[in-house]
Amino acid sequence: MVADCFPNSEIADGHPWLEYLKKFRRRWCSLWLRDQFTARMLTTQASESCNAQVRLFLKPKHDLDLFFIHFSSLLAEKRRKETESDYNGKQSVPYIMLEDSPILQHAAKVFTPDIFNRIQKQYLKTEPYIMETLSDTRDDGMTGYLTYMIEDGERSDERVVLVDISTRTLVCECRMFRTFGVLCRHMIKVMRHLGDFGEASMRSIPDHYILERWTLEARKKVVVDVDGCVGPSADSENDAGIGIAMRYRETTAMLNQLATKLSMAEEKDYNNWMGVLEKVCNEANKALSKTITSEDRRSIPITGLTLKEKSNPRSNGKERYKSMNEKERRRKKRVYRKGMASNEAVTPNNNTQPDDHLSDLDDTIAQW
Repeated sequence: MVADCFPNSEIADGHPWLEYLKKFRRRWCSLWLRDQFTARMLTTQASESCNAQVRLFLKPKHDLDLFFIHFSSLLAEKRRKETESDYNGKQSVPYIMLEDSPILQHAAKVFTPDIFNRIQKQYLKTEPYIMETLSDTRDDGMTGYLTYMIEDGERSDERVVLVDISTRTLVCECRMFRTFGVLCRHMIKVMRHLGDFGEASMRSIPDHYILERWTLEARKKVVVDVDGCVGPSADSENDAGIGIAMRYRETTAMLNQLATKLSMAEEKDYNNWMGVLEKVCNEANKALSKTITSEDRRSIPITGLTLKEKSNPRSNGKERYKSMNEKERRRKKRVYRKGMASNEAVTPNNNTQPDDHLSDLDDTIAQW
């Protein structure tokens, strides 16, 4: 590259900085990063996105107290958007352009709307591709397929895809799945071809090609400790509330799905399954009542939940905060009372009753 770009220059024989970059090319060149999962994010993309979000809530003039207050608002906003996206993804059905495709139907049920749209774009790009079988089964049990597209009378985007039908394994030269975690159009083309010719295992996306981070159920994952336990660990009593909350969330999610299906079932099936559930619930209650007593429930510390007591605004020696309108009304009331008192001192009226002054004061305040 140096010889072609700088043929008559001194650096044609070699440049220290370019030689240094070539020496560490495996750290920055995209050709050697195809085996690393990057989710197609640039080196500074994550930090730039985070900085842009932080600038909306934080300012350089904020002190430490304001920093934590605004940072908490930032986290609450991010969690709200995540919950909203999760709700919209589960309550809506993505638009499938090819309804007869079993691969797209399976992807719509598993992946989030954004990831499904990416897979659908890759699926639609397979239409102009042509596939050829390279050879018979190799020694490792995989068969090679060549996918390419005809553009202007010439082949383009040629990729070799190796397939092992017994294990439902596909490997493509473009390495899109390894870097992004989404099936590429070359792998989908081979899956469509094999599925159309009787391979039922290729009519849906294999489980090992479904990354949990891209699925609708990603937030339902229960975090376990090093011992594989969901509940509190043996050496920490403060995690008991977290373990109970996780188990409660997992149980309610499963029962809610079951209740939805039962409500839409026929009357006969509904009665039969309700009898089975009632029997199971009774047995579970009897078994759990022997292992969990009321004393055990009281002994489990629940952290993070406290009852907020009503505070007296004058208990700490400070009055409650007053708005400007309230302060102005009180100021006018004091001025009026001083004026009335000065008038009485100068021209006293013995026929005027004390209640008359109060009624006049109320009328004047109402007018103001």
